[in-house]
Amino acid sequence: MTSTQQLSALKALAKIEGFKNDLNRLGKTLGNLSLWHPAAPHIKQCDVAIQMIDNIADRFERRLVVTIVGPCGAGKSTLLNALAGVDDLSPAGHQRPTTGQVIVFSSDDQDAGQLIESLGNDSVAVKSSPAAALLEHVLIIDTPDTDSMAYQKHSPLVREAIGRSDMLICVFDSENPKRKDHVDFLAPFIQRFNGESLVVVINKCDRQDELELKNRIVPDFSTYIQDGWGTTVERMLCICARSHLQNPQWDETAGPKHDFDQFEILQQLIFDNLNRAGYVVDRRLENARSLRNFVFNEVGREISRHRKSLAAAAEQFRNAERKSYLDAVAAMKNDDSHRLLGVSLMVYQKLAQRWIGPIGWMTAIWARLLLFGAGIAALFRFGRPLSQIIGLISAWRHYKNSKSAMADTGNDERVGAGLRTYRLAKMSNWPNIAESMIGGGFDSTVRRVDDAFPADNTVSEHFADLWSGSLESEMERISRRLSGLLLQILFNLPALAILGYTGWITVQRFLMGSYLAFDFFLHALWTIGIVMLLSFFLFQVCVRLAAGPERITRRAFEKMKRQADQLEGITTNPVLEQLETILELDRMLDGRK
Repeated sequence: MTSTQQLSALKALAKIEGFKNDLNRLGKTLGNLSLWHPAAPHIKQCDVAIQMIDNIADRFERRLVVTIVGPCGAGKSTLLNALAGVDDLSPAGHQRPTTGQVIVFSSDDQDAGQLIESLGNDSVAVKSSPAAALLEHVLIIDTPDTDSMAYQKHSPLVREAIGRSDMLICVFDSENPKRKDHVDFLAPFIQRFNGESLVVVINKCDRQDELELKNRIVPDFSTYIQDGWGTTVERMLCICARSHLQNPQWDETAGPKHDFDQFEILQQLIFDNLNRAGYVVDRRLENARSLRNFVFNEVGREISRHRKSLAAAAEQFRNAERKSYLDAVAAMKNDDSHRLLGVSLMVYQKLAQRWIGPIGWMTAIWARLLLFGAGIAALFRFGRPLSQIIGLISAWRHYKNSKSAMADTGNDERVGAGLRTYRLAKMSNWPNIAESMIGGGFDSTVRRVDDAFPADNTVSEHFADLWSGSLESEMERISRRLSGLLLQILFNLPALAILGYTGWITVQRFLMGSYLAFDFFLHALWTIGIVMLLSFFLFQVCVRLAAGPERITRRAFEKMKRQADQLEGITTNPVLEQLETILELDRMLDGRK
């Protein structure tokens, strides 16, 4: 090989490795679908295709292998003899089967090495002729009949030869081309050969009327094999191989009916078009790609066959998920374990962090009082008084942790009610979903609810996160709204004005050397305190109107309901995971078309 050919071969080998990786990934994905019946045979397909691609890579520097296959009496051996220019290269005649070995037409005995290793010396024969020297990059193989009396012995030989082939020439007898047994035998192999790698030859065309051959037999047969193989044959040739023997030995009363013969096209294809080093690389690359695409298409067709049921199961599950979630939110909302004091506490804590000035000081003090009151109430509402007292002291000492402690106290019963409702609603809808999945190829064991909904602590955590997240978001929004600059100026201004006025008078009198009486400061302190209390009272009215616990809770639930439209599932469902994997695989395979 020249350096250019070597570089081309290296690039092709890299692409072939990519095809193998694609099949490995597909096989691994299918391996995770233990409940989907069609996965197992397609895993086997992936393994076989990978092995065949390995065979292509192993013989990458060898000659292009063109294999002739056909049923008994189709004229395979006669065709090889015509191509070789020797009448008796491959045995032909009326005795069946005529060919009991794999005949390798080549000028070099080493070309048959791989076939001999796999089939044995007795099953392979190497034949040559002067024409073989012209085939520098191609070797031709003649195979036993696909329907011979020695079928059990010959079938493995044919399959092995096809498995090591780069191109197939499928030979049919024009007098009886619709041989279903031959078409069915070749059907599993045909998809592995793409475009120019597949040639259909209608032999003995001289026995038919020319117009009938062109207008009826060929179109009708083309439709027949297209239906049988599920693919369109791009190259179909009508030949009379016997006409190209040195001694055709025609019957004097049964000579050719016409001279329409496309043998030279086939001969040119093999000896000119295929017999090039660059073509060998390209063809093997295309064959490897065809193997990958064949498996992908087979998996895609299998999913397509079940797509309606699988899509219905996915839609039913999404609807059930949304309904169960909404039912759970309703159960949480109707639960009588509301902790409104805790909500108020958290709102005032957020406001205390945002407000400055006298109202900010009053808000912080009020939050402390609420925290203390919530802790006292907890002593009488829940068990384990000693633990509650310790928790109260801890919350009093650690201000930053008080919010989470209150949230945990308020969430337990509400989340539990929602979780129970959610699971019951999902389970009640599961029988219909399971039946759709079984219709989509899943095993009947998906009916078991326990397997579909295993115990999972993350569900409870997810519900708690949904609730606390919605509540936190709503309180954050309200606290920002109630902490605007204008509101802070409005409520702080009365107390600051009196405080400023008192300070101005005090400084003025101090500079003048006239000291104020104690009663002045006492009255000023009372006035500032009263004004601060009145301002804080009005501020509390605003907070109550805009951020009452009931209102915040209601809005938090409304936000949780809105999240149902974007819900992607909050439970770990191994059956659903396999369904989603299949649908994702379907989208991926569609994207490759």
